Amino acid sequence: MSHSKDWREQRYIKVRELSEKFGVAKSTIYKWMNEKNFPKPVVFGEAKKNATVRWLESEIEEWLESRPRGKDD
Repeated sequence: MSHSKDWREQRYIKVRELSEKFGVAKSTIYKWMNEKNFPKPVVFGEAKKNATVRWLESEIEEWLESRPRGKDD
């Protein structure tokens, strides 16, 4: 996945926003990620229980564009 934008121009998305956007539970987002079917998040701070986790909007958009659109694709 590319990181073509400067980090100051990036939009970071919370798991709650992704859950609402895709109409799935937050646990589903993490399941997709663990199955390597979804972009990895950026972890701010120590990768422990209280770390802040966000996804780059640009990587989510790339992921969406790579998804099959239907039976005819």
